Amino acid sequence: MRSSLLLLCFILSLFFQNTLYAQRLDAVLLNQKTSVVLKKNNLSRISSFEILINNRDGEEFTEVTIPFSSLLKVTNIKAYIKDKNGEIVKKLKKSDISERSSFSSGSFYEDEFVKEFKLKHNVYPYTLFYEYEETEDQFVYVEHWIPLLDLDIPTLNAELEVLAEKNIKLTYKNSFVSSFSLDSIEDDYRYRWKANYDGSIENEVFAPPLLNHVPSVQVVPQKFKFEIKGSFDSWETYGSWQDELIAGLFEVPENDVKTIERLINGIEDEKARIKIIYQYVQNETRYINISLETGGLKPYPASYVSQNHYGDCKALSVYFMALLKSVGIECYYAKLAAGNPIEEIDHSLPSMQSNHIVVCVPAKNDTLWLDCTSDNPFEYIGTFIQNREAFVINGEKSYFSKIPALTKEQVLCERHVNFEHVTRNECKAEFFNTYRGDDFELLHNLISSTNENDNLEIVREHLIVRGFEPIEIINHQSVQDSVKAELSYSAKSNSLYEKYGNDIIIRLLPFDIGNFDSPSYRVLPVQIDYPVYKKDELNYKIPASYIASKIPEYKSIESKYGSYSIQVQKVDDKFKILKTFLLNSGKYPISEYQAFYSFINEIVEFENKFYINLSKKSF
Repeated sequence: MRSSLLLLCFILSLFFQNTLYAQRLDAVLLNQKTSVVLKKNNLSRISSFEILINNRDGEEFTEVTIPFSSLLKVTNIKAYIKDKNGEIVKKLKKSDISERSSFSSGSFYEDEFVKEFKLKHNVYPYTLFYEYEETEDQFVYVEHWIPLLDLDIPTLNAELEVLAEKNIKLTYKNSFVSSFSLDSIEDDYRYRWKANYDGSIENEVFAPPLLNHVPSVQVVPQKFKFEIKGSFDSWETYGSWQDELIAGLFEVPENDVKTIERLINGIEDEKARIKIIYQYVQNETRYINISLETGGLKPYPASYVSQNHYGDCKALSVYFMALLKSVGIECYYAKLAAGNPIEEIDHSLPSMQSNHIVVCVPAKNDTLWLDCTSDNPFEYIGTFIQNREAFVINGEKSYFSKIPALTKEQVLCERHVNFEHVTRNECKAEFFNTYRGDDFELLHNLISSTNENDNLEIVREHLIVRGFEPIEIINHQSVQDSVKAELSYSAKSNSLYEKYGNDIIIRLLPFDIGNFDSPSYRVLPVQIDYPVYKKDELNYKIPASYIASKIPEYKSIESKYGSYSIQVQKVDDKFKILKTFLLNSGKYPISEYQAFYSFINEIVEFENKFYINLSKKSF
């Protein structure tokens, strides 16, 4: 009797819970299960999903895409739909499944494909169930499990099960799981994790990597075979495997060697020689995402890039290294997790934790980090790779090394703006901007592009100040080897001059600092990967027959998080306003967010309230 009552309560709980979700959310992942079996170094994986679709917006999750390749086989795809009463109303047919290349932006040729289908119903709510099987006979990961559809979609129940022969040693790391168990079953070990997720994580300003804050499990084999035998016993054994995998790829045609020797002939300074070779690779090759050979882990040889003049980050790095080696310059293949926000390496779990390759050149008194996929100037360490650890491959002597962080001077963005009152509330502005850091990289890459119309659209979208309508983009340029880019444009606005009777109020052109949530809403800590540094010189022309009746005084704000200053000068017939803003790089826990927000909010409120009052002269 007691068990029957408990079962009834559980069923009623699920009913009311699903009814509540139907009222509030577009979709819910009701159940997700992944079962992995490791036998004789062969891996099979069955994944299933049960998704509640509540409305039309939730139908994006009825479009299912399953990746596969020559190494990752996908079979036994099944799917069906249940109506709100639990009755199956539609089943997936084999003819409903299509295949295509997963051709992506920037890709030229790849061997990665997807199977895809769409299965939906016309009466809400309904439930989509689908399942598929994957098999691999070469792998370096057993599973990287993240049981989510999307950050704003809850997962009610999720389970990962790994069944492995006892002679197969596994290491693992789990985060935000509700339970874990390890059982012995005859000749196998069964690992089992359970998790759920409430859908509450949002992409907040300067948030750390979001996947670090949701349920996940990483399972890694200590021993593996991926073209050649390898081991994750330590970082050094992993480095030895990677070193052996790329050995023999560094031979280049004799013509390339002669070209390089001719280009550096008579140049004794090693860094100058490296620069010439790097710029040669930049000019003679282009970046293409190639995902062939050993599942995209083994680069194409240098001879391939020489012949085709393109390659991915691995192939271009190998080609550049081959040219350096041909003239006796020491260099190393380096692996890192590129992009922002920066993902920290977990040193306790030797494994594949990289998505990008650069070349490490230990030049005299300096170490160069050169990204062969970048058009950026020589020695410029861009936002994509700065301030993180790279795993430098050198056989059993492989090691981690920190790529330098960008300094505040390297990210400084400056605006010199001249304002002139035109009509009642309208003003015209001439902007002369200098960009460094990520804005420099954006403008530099646009200048290198040939599509002028698209370039101008991106400039309007990302670099023109909000609230201003561009009249003319006068010039945008980036000098070779310079780490700054310039943009000049004229624009008009109705937000800076306001006429009230005989008075005119001049508002401040504010810094774009970002929209930070108040402490009562912020969930995640703050991670600022590189400084934000801005300077403005704002020149407001005083309309004829007006004088200032109120001029704000100098103000400065200092904090561990950064600084702000502003001063106003009257020079002839204009006001010159000089202001600076610095946001320091760093990681700040949620316990500090109140203090961090107070610093930001004090600046925002001051700039919003700032004004200069002009009164009409009395004659």
